[in-house]
Amino acid sequence: MSRRQLAETVRSLDVVGPVSRALAQSPSSSNPVSKPATPDDSMFFDLFRHATVASTCGVFPSSFWSETVMQLAHIEPAIWHATLAIGALHRKTEILERESMGPGEQSLVRRAETHYGKALGLARDLTDEPKVAALATVLVSAACLLGRWPEMQKHLMAGLKIVSSKQDPAPNLRVVESTLMKLDLQAMTFSESSSPYPYETTAIAFPVAKFLALPLIQGVSYEELSAEIFGLFRTYMILDDDYLQGSVAYGPWLTTQNSFLRRLSHWEDRMAFFESTHPLRPSDETTRLCIRLWHVTARILIKATPIGGETRFDSLLGHFEYGIKIASAASKSMRGSRLSSLSLEPGLVAPLWSMIHRCRHRALRHAGLAILANASRTEAMWSSRMTAPTIKAVVDVEEENLSPVELNDYVSTILSSPALELPWTIWSKPDLHIPTTLTWDDMPVIPEEHRVKDILGLIGVNQSRVDIRLLMSTDPSVSSVKPSPVREVVVEF
Repeated sequence: MSRRQLAETVRSLDVVGPVSRALAQSPSSSNPVSKPATPDDSMFFDLFRHATVASTCGVFPSSFWSETVMQLAHIEPAIWHATLAIGALHRKTEILERESMGPGEQSLVRRAETHYGKALGLARDLTDEPKVAALATVLVSAACLLGRWPEMQKHLMAGLKIVSSKQDPAPNLRVVESTLMKLDLQAMTFSESSSPYPYETTAIAFPVAKFLALPLIQGVSYEELSAEIFGLFRTYMILDDDYLQGSVAYGPWLTTQNSFLRRLSHWEDRMAFFESTHPLRPSDETTRLCIRLWHVTARILIKATPIGGETRFDSLLGHFEYGIKIASAASKSMRGSRLSSLSLEPGLVAPLWSMIHRCRHRALRHAGLAILANASRTEAMWSSRMTAPTIKAVVDVEEENLSPVELNDYVSTILSSPALELPWTIWSKPDLHIPTTLTWDDMPVIPEEHRVKDILGLIGVNQSRVDIRLLMSTDPSVSSVKPSPVREVVVEF
């Protein structure tokens, strides 16, 4: 915000006191919906700007949260109330890290729902498309924390349609676009059976072809580089779904896949150049690690391909060991910071969940479980408090027929040793083999038919319960027309 804008904002507020106090007041509006819900509304905005924004940007830098939202919240009541909803939910999350859900937390949820409703009611007063897209983005995060999955998807699609409709978007809209890409990928990776992710809708809202046609990045900051890897990961997820559903002919699909791989290789080159020319600051350590964690997760999925049995992941032991050790270092970096454990964007939990699911090496998998169980992270809908016991239940199902093994020594050795420092330029080599200190010789191999292929969950956010349906894999050597077996498990946390 410029000095002139700051002065105008202060003059427009009917308050007496320092600027910091003035900026915590609600923006003026003739709409009665914009009136404060309670006299202490500003408390939630203070929490949002001082804690939520700082902890979100502490994982991946974001000028959307640190600048765009901060500026708009002081002039647009709808965005103001959306931030208050997030602030109230942030407070609830902090309390739940120490104790179970009680009357105080229920009250915070009701406060958040009130401000969320006000933001929706005031949305019709917005006519400027960049502001509408920014509001949609903030509402995505509020809906995530409230557990309103269908509404979250509607806000996502609305925002994506706006940014996609612009041929040459202004810089402020480009920032919104990159944030929506992150949040869209976050939604893709989250399986909730009552509201399946709408792949067809998102592919129309912001087509893969449009993303791949964007100018190649220069890679001048971690913000630009992290935004690009999330856009690339989102593209891969859509391509993966297109292939599995057969919605695109193989020829055009392969052409698009090759364009995607070339863009990914360019990103890896820019990462190498950026990190070789920019000395690492201590504040960048979490970002440096998390960007590697998401990258190796993407490379695992690409290497394994979207087809075949679950055993196809077993040959990627080096990839998994590298990823788990990176996750361990990232978790330590997060715990060592003074920032809150809540982020509105992806970070540690989602990629770690994916690795624990697909890595069946028993010791390495349980090392991942230990990281997640001790993470104490909430990243939008991805909460370690919920995901740790849920993925542990999946592991228990897969390992129920295995003999007990003492894994503590294995796990401590894995978590105490650093990850390899791998050059960015090696990842695009088709014959890449990442060295590993582990072996399958001393670990039992889970049979294909005992592995969980897909996980569907019906989540009661405020009831601390997840009902999961596990779609089991099948033995490829046995031909059968029967559908894959399904296991149902209830997880309480």
